[in-house]
Amino acid sequence: MAVGTVQRVRALLVRSKRIVPNGETMSGKPMSTLYDYQLAMLHTMVTAAPAPVAELLDRIGATHADAAAAGEWWRSPEISSDFGTLAGYVTAWGAPDSEESHPDGAHLAHYARWDLSFWPGLQIELSEFPQGPRHVFRRLIRKHGIPQPRLESVADLTPWSCTQEEFEASDLGPFDDFDGFGDIRVILDFDAVDAESGHKRRYSARFERGLLQSVKPVLVRLRKQEQVVAPDNTPIDDLILSGRTYFAVKKIMAEVEVSGSDAITESLRRRERLVRDRPNDFVAHDGSDRLA
Repeated sequence: MAVGTVQRVRALLVRSKRIVPNGETMSGKPMSTLYDYQLAMLHTMVTAAPAPVAELLDRIGATHADAAAAGEWWRSPEISSDFGTLAGYVTAWGAPDSEESHPDGAHLAHYARWDLSFWPGLQIELSEFPQGPRHVFRRLIRKHGIPQPRLESVADLTPWSCTQEEFEASDLGPFDDFDGFGDIRVILDFDAVDAESGHKRRYSARFERGLLQSVKPVLVRLRKQEQVVAPDNTPIDDLILSGRTYFAVKKIMAEVEVSGSDAITESLRRRERLVRDRPNDFVAHDGSDRLA
């Protein structure tokens, strides 16, 4: 991490009283809180939704530099090494607002959800599976009991109005993946009626971290971005077993022709089956291909 970034990160954490001036927490090491994580999420949205980002930063008394520093800190090795398991998140973020477990063969798969103060009504859900290499998967969801947004036209698709899953479950489809991957950034093309002309036209919806950022008319689409698949004919199950989750999801998208969100769901389903049927075939790796 660059020296300037380290200084900004340290200043941010000292100001928020999460570390003392020498750079350590009470436990002796820096730690990312849920507040920091939300700031890091916000940093990825600066370009796509500048107006709501600026409004939110002003409301919480933070700056763009604070968000950028949190984003750098979250990506640093010091942080990523502490968040390989669900327990690591609980240690940093505190007890989840809700949690549950579901049978996964002879073991239990664990799910935990935290309320997001930056986006009231939304939660970050983390899931962890018990066998094989441990991965923590993330998804943005609406809190149980909160009404789902009404998505009937382009006018309803304002910044931060819906999650990607809510958008894909609406009647505005069918949707075509144009770019992106997983919960980081997804761009979906779709056809909808233009309010001014009354005719259908092509639109592009951009999501960051599973939250809608913008919807714009597609003026020219020269070519669809080439799908990124595994560099060989490795079966999808073998990709999952070897920890190459990114390639597994992309290969599912290419072969089954589903959205990124559905491909991730399918990869999780396959992983659950492999954990049950082939637990000894998982190959240890450095986790750099992890979805979380």
